[in-house]
Amino acid sequence: MEHIQLQLQEIELLQCMYPSKDEFRIQDVTVLADMYQYVNGEVDTPPRNLEFTVQFVLERECGGNLVFQVDAFFPIDYPKCRPVLSVKCGQLLRDQNKELNRDLREYVCTLENGEICMINVLQWFQDYGLKYTQKTEYTNMDETTAKGKINAAKYIFSRYLIHSHHIYGKDKRRNILEWAGELSLSGFCLPGKPGCICVEGLRADCEEFWSRTRLLNWRKITLRHLEEFQVEGEAEIEKLRCFSKFEEMNFDPHTCHGGRENIMNKGKFYQFLVAHACQHIFSYFFNIEGQISKQAI
Repeated sequence: MEHIQLQLQEIELLQCMYPSKDEFRIQDVTVLADMYQYVNGEVDTPPRNLEFTVQFVLERECGGNLVFQVDAFFPIDYPKCRPVLSVKCGQLLRDQNKELNRDLREYVCTLENGEICMINVLQWFQDYGLKYTQKTEYTNMDETTAKGKINAAKYIFSRYLIHSHHIYGKDKRRNILEWAGELSLSGFCLPGKPGCICVEGLRADCEEFWSRTRLLNWRKITLRHLEEFQVEGEAEIEKLRCFSKFEEMNFDPHTCHGGRENIMNKGKFYQFLVAHACQHIFSYFFNIEGQISKQAI
């Protein structure tokens, strides 16, 4: 319960720092209410993961402003484990946004587990955000210390569950397949409405995949859940994989509303997850428990 209390304290601090709804927005306010009920002993069920967005402006000396949007996902055990963060700035080029996200991930890896960190992260943006309008300048952090902490997190296996309002576009689907292959991730992409993506592999590679995917043009996309395991080496990572490769799946999709929507067969999707011993992730995509029908047995 202590980690939930620390999350609430940090959220309250951020709400004071960014009082406007345009500056600070919680994705699902019912999660915040559940967190308060949990710490007050009103319910026994742990709350869902908290997601929120912070938006702020940095002024350039040469004129004009940079508007940054930081999307944060708190694992249920945060701050014992690190948050998942991504950032985008409409005034930066794609490569600059990519470099900014890479440097942000490296900075977060240097922070101590067990301590809330969003204030430090936002201060890092204040100190270095403007440098990405030109050639990126790296922080003057002691390189030996930084590399040591980053390497300590090198062998962490992650599984990211990403939920989108829909996935239809051919370009998006091609990018998803190409990026998963490039980053040696396994899992699946389930196009249609809703769109479901599961990627698993090294944490840094999952974070890179989420960072790239998040920057595409979506009606709505969220990181529903993540799982992380500390491992000794890459051989153990292979043992933790539920999938041997990354592929696009289709389970008897059917159309409705005049053919505008492509809806999957959830029963067959659940059977697919059972076959890969990961049926527990079904509820994170659909907020219901899956079952195998008698006909399928």
